[in-house]
Amino acid sequence: MKIRHMALMAAVFVGLCQVAGAAYAQTKIYVIDEGKVRKDSKLGQDIASKLGQIKQEGVTKLDLDALEKDIKTEDDALKPQVQSLSKEALDANPTLKARVEALNKKKSEFLQKANYLDQNLQQQESAAMSAFASALAPAVEYVGKEAGADVVLSASSTWYFKNTIDLSTKVTARLDATTPSMDSLKAAIATATGAAAKPAAKPAKP
Repeated sequence: MKIRHMALMAAVFVGLCQVAGAAYAQTKIYVIDEGKVRKDSKLGQDIASKLGQIKQEGVTKLDLDALEKDIKTEDDALKPQVQSLSKEALDANPTLKARVEALNKKKSEFLQKANYLDQNLQQQESAAMSAFASALAPAVEYVGKEAGADVVLSASSTWYFKNTIDLSTKVTARLDATTPSMDSLKAAIATATGAAAKPAAKPAKP
């Protein structure tokens, strides 16, 4: 009796495994390469261009190019004069010491300004990537539904996948058609925000 019961349980277990395997085999799994979409899409290129402009404007405003050039020129001129001097010998030459101190001050100023610009750029990039993600999500959903996908994975966060279809090109095309620039994305966000904030119309009185 126990043997028959165990055999029945084994048969049920095998059946369940076969059903689960068949269901898994029928699951349609697709992937997208977010980096490729950012690189190839009009929106991603517009973001990269605007970040580049912000960086160049910061470099110009902070006068980093001229400051870096001055530092290199003075550093090249001073190096042969001070590299063999001890601290005592340098202290005994007030003119040379003043030039070294002025150079070090310029280097410190350059680092402070460069760090300030880097922090600002990181904030701008973080905000831009968040905006990009808000536009990417509906594009992925649209293309995924159109393809009949059950799951759409990000290639960057998936270690291994086999026999999957890459939807990156189609997602890029959808993104280009809906939000080709940061201006169009901002307009879409403003429209959605305005619609969400608009109070519902009151029902007419009978």
